[in-house]
Amino acid sequence: MFPMTTQDIKMNQTLASKQAAIVALSRWLEQDGYVKAGYEAGMLEREAQAATYLGQGIAIPHGTRECRHLVQKTGIKALHVPEGIDWDDGEKAYLILGIAASSGEHLALLRQLARVLSRDDLAETVRKAQHGEDIFNLLHEYPVSPLLAWHSDAIYIQQPAATMDELLHAAARRLQASAQELEQLQNNILHLGQGWWLSESVTTDIPRAAVLTTTGFEYRGQPVRALLALKARGRDHKKLLVQLADWLVTGKAAELTTLNNAQALQQALSRGPRPSGEPTSNQCLVTVRNHQGLHARPGALLVQAAKAFDADILVRNLDGDGHDVNAKSLMKLISLGVRPGHRLLFTATGPDSGAALARLQAVINEGLGELVAPLVPIAAASHPEPVGLLKGASASPGIAIGPLYVEAPVHFDYADVACDAVAEQRRFEQALQLADCHLADAAARAQGQAQEILGMHRELLKDPGLTENVLQRVRQGVSAPAAWWAAIDSAATRQASSDNSTLAERAADIRDIGRQVMAILCNTALPDTPEAPYIWVAEDIGPSDIVNMDTAKVLGLVTAGGGVSSHSAILARALDIPALVAMGGKVMALKTGTCAILNGDTGTLHVDPGEAVLSRALEVQLRERELAWQAWEQRMQPAITTDGYRLEVGANLGDAGQAAEAMAGGAEGVGLLRTEFAFMGHSQLPAIQQQIEEYQHVFSALGGRPLVARTLDAGGDKPLSYWLRPKEDNPFLGVRGIRLCMQQPELLETQLRALLAAAGDQPLRIMFPMVADWSEWRFGKEMFDRIQADIQAPDVQLGMMVEVPSAALNARQFAREADFFSIGTNDLTQYTLAADRGNGELAALSDGLHPAVLRLIAMTVEAAHAEGKWVGVCGELGADPQALPVLLGLGIDEVSVSPKRIPLVKARVRELSLAKCKQLAGRALEASCAGAVRILAGEKQ
Repeated sequence: MFPMTTQDIKMNQTLASKQAAIVALSRWLEQDGYVKAGYEAGMLEREAQAATYLGQGIAIPHGTRECRHLVQKTGIKALHVPEGIDWDDGEKAYLILGIAASSGEHLALLRQLARVLSRDDLAETVRKAQHGEDIFNLLHEYPVSPLLAWHSDAIYIQQPAATMDELLHAAARRLQASAQELEQLQNNILHLGQGWWLSESVTTDIPRAAVLTTTGFEYRGQPVRALLALKARGRDHKKLLVQLADWLVTGKAAELTTLNNAQALQQALSRGPRPSGEPTSNQCLVTVRNHQGLHARPGALLVQAAKAFDADILVRNLDGDGHDVNAKSLMKLISLGVRPGHRLLFTATGPDSGAALARLQAVINEGLGELVAPLVPIAAASHPEPVGLLKGASASPGIAIGPLYVEAPVHFDYADVACDAVAEQRRFEQALQLADCHLADAAARAQGQAQEILGMHRELLKDPGLTENVLQRVRQGVSAPAAWWAAIDSAATRQASSDNSTLAERAADIRDIGRQVMAILCNTALPDTPEAPYIWVAEDIGPSDIVNMDTAKVLGLVTAGGGVSSHSAILARALDIPALVAMGGKVMALKTGTCAILNGDTGTLHVDPGEAVLSRALEVQLRERELAWQAWEQRMQPAITTDGYRLEVGANLGDAGQAAEAMAGGAEGVGLLRTEFAFMGHSQLPAIQQQIEEYQHVFSALGGRPLVARTLDAGGDKPLSYWLRPKEDNPFLGVRGIRLCMQQPELLETQLRALLAAAGDQPLRIMFPMVADWSEWRFGKEMFDRIQADIQAPDVQLGMMVEVPSAALNARQFAREADFFSIGTNDLTQYTLAADRGNGELAALSDGLHPAVLRLIAMTVEAAHAEGKWVGVCGELGADPQALPVLLGLGIDEVSVSPKRIPLVKARVRELSLAKCKQLAGRALEASCAGAVRILAGEKQ
């Protein structure tokens, strides 16, 4: 149980809503030093994802996995609300437990509560509680009387009896029952099945239990092989009945009566039934592979899957207490204490039992909404090597091996107040100027997305709202550093609480800027990094840190917080540095200098690995480097399959400066030019000549190769600072892409003119982003036709992105006019599966190889080819080695990937047979889930 006293319980509270309760608990936890600022947003986000109501009047709000780095120590706070709060689907919560836990400590609490919730009157008991001690006692395991357990001295083997009455009299003697209690035993007889009978009486005396097996006779036409006789008080007998029921539901209770001594029977009843050999036809055995076992959220997903079937489904943890429980009960599941690597035996009876077992096995193998860990034999897990395998979210692929450098958080020492407001204001303004100079120097050295991000940081420094907030505090007597950090903390906390996880991850940019200015204000040097190569571990690594770091020394990046869509993660991918994010605060306790293996493909950090593990990792890393080198050597060769099919491989570019590098890396053109770079770096809409010059830089590097340019895709997580829009509850379903241009047509007209003018006689392919409706396509095409009639560029095609399901479903109509389609698999996946691609908790679901996504791709290709048009893929799926053969089999004509992945993609294509890829694609379209497709793709093609 969590460390808790009655001081952590507030009785008789009055709260208006669920949100009010969560806010009150989060602030209480923060006030007492359990969590840092920002945890409140994580608790509210967790509740938005799935209600935390357990049952029987109890709710347990807690933070998301992404905010665990804000937990400073494990703790729990409780609010007692006798009037109740509407929590979920009409359920009222009378006791709300706010949990702060940085890893899996709250799982013990859930198992504890699962036992408490077996009390039939729990909700009413909680509601009527008067003192903190009452709640405290309830939160501890409800004890079963030690007198009512399976003791061998209460078990009697082969009790002589020829009738039920004789057996009951023998039981009454064993129970020391009175005449009245004997009468109750005779009147309360129940056949449990398989030769077992129950007889019970109520007593105010000492409760007792007895088990009597007999030679066998019949009573009421049923065999009698054993009798459980109880002299019970309250619910003390429930545990015995549950344990016996475990044997009954598995059809093995009759086996108990064949045991020939009391001790063997006592041990069998306490242990529960064990499977013999392989599962039967109505059973399946599956190993739990998600990284935290069956806590509340994955447990709820498993229950939902089970409830979809009429079959009665029981589940047993073979590596736990060995008892069957109802798989449709969340509390029963949690009580099993299932951890990663535990084996679950499901037993199903009913008309759809086979389908139920197959579905349950599939959802567990898919990870129940969490990342899936490699299978580890339970025997090996019970004798672990002296290593630590930590799990996080993969932000950038690849393997890094080397010593850790754990960066301690910088402590800024400053006074809270100042007597000279004018001097403090001058000090603050000078610090801003110096920080801006540092950023300008870094931006001059940077390229591409790094340059854009640093430009955005410079804009943040000049934000009038932020600076005015600081100056107002300074005028009130607050020191410059105190005022600055308060403003930064407030702004970052608001950003982190955004409903959109991608935007929330931008809070790291605000704190990054904050630290740089604080270092100047406090004259504090930021930490020196080691001279030797290292894996960098920090609470969060700001974009400016990555831009300024020595890439020759940094082998990999690990952060306690952050997310896969943060700017730091984006830069890590661009620099091809393996990176893990959202690891939790535990990584900050690691020791600098400890050897580790960072695997950005599996999302794991193996700390202090043994010699065998280290040797295998080095072999894998060496082999990957050899393959990468071979691919680089052959990068200029075309990507042709073993049976002669050529796939065009282009580059995804975020700015003009990357074009030459991409061509040198083997790109056959630019398959996606994100033209936002021409807009983001300015304080106002760039003039047409500015845009022409930007695009001409790209054309000059291509040497006649085709350029596919996506028109402005602002909005969502890419707002334009000079075009302010009202706040949208869900910007990814709001005004972005072509929709923004329809509201501001001058943006699109200027850009189209600039692109056509810059192209000259070189091949140009223009495509509109986020087209969902025919009217959006017609708007763009009519504008293009009008401008092209004026300019008459000789080699131009007009196409569209396929990023939303409606575009794929209506592809036949679009294909009549569009010259080509480019499928943005990142967005198509998130919109098809309703899974935010930036949400680490949905990483297992947000997989572009999901059959639903593949069917949309297949529909798009079929529609385009029917009209003689070509189809490309410009999402990250095109660089996925497992996805590539599936895409080839679906008929994709071109893929566009990041420049560093081009040689590897071309090398992968040369290993494949198109005929086999088509067979694979056909099987993939019939698969049940992305995991099944990946298994198919893992087979040798």
